[in-house]
Amino acid sequence: MATRWKIVFWMVIASILIGLFVFSLKQLQPKRTLPIINPSQVNPMLVDPEFQRVGRGHRVGDFSLVDHQNNPVDSSMVDGRIRVVEFFFTTCPSICKVMTNELLRVQAHHRDEEQLLILSHTVMPEVDDVATLAAYAEEKGIHYERWRLLTGDKKEIYRLAREVYFIAPEPPEEIGAIDEDHDFIHTENIGLIDQQGRIRGYYDGTNEEEMNQLIEDIGLLLR
Repeated sequence: MATRWKIVFWMVIASILIGLFVFSLKQLQPKRTLPIINPSQVNPMLVDPEFQRVGRGHRVGDFSLVDHQNNPVDSSMVDGRIRVVEFFFTTCPSICKVMTNELLRVQAHHRDEEQLLILSHTVMPEVDDVATLAAYAEEKGIHYERWRLLTGDKKEIYRLAREVYFIAPEPPEEIGAIDEDHDFIHTENIGLIDQQGRIRGYYDGTNEEEMNQLIEDIGLLLR
């Protein structure tokens, strides 16, 4: 009987030691960190030529739009918060629906995080006015505390996509400067901006695995 208890005792000790060893190895592994992304590191097709050589120090600049409750949203309002940014339109029959569903998962996962704000910019402000966005938000279950649908001046919205967040390519050369009738942004790209206004990641908003990564990366910034 004594021998059996000794065996059990040493088995318990061995299990504890193995557990401590595994824990120590995990602690020694380097913690995952997110890169700080500057314009020179982004696909040149997505970066305005004026910014393509910027290799450090890029920050999201000032902007001024209104949200789906007709409240102003500007850089001072989002300063110090983590932002998830996308560009969409309410009548989109394809990728926008998938992106909205994926962002609903982000909202659900981080619903109580006051530091997080999802910003969805309509690329069709001439159609998506405040009332239209409000109806869309109610239909989809978008919570105002965590997620704002933005509208406003089209040139300002397109400037943000191309010169600030680097999410969408410039229009074809034949269009030239922004043409209200022909220029159009339609992209699945979603950006992650940290509390200091730095770009920390890009994600395919139609890809569940990449959106899972976004959820995890938001957690890293929150910590």
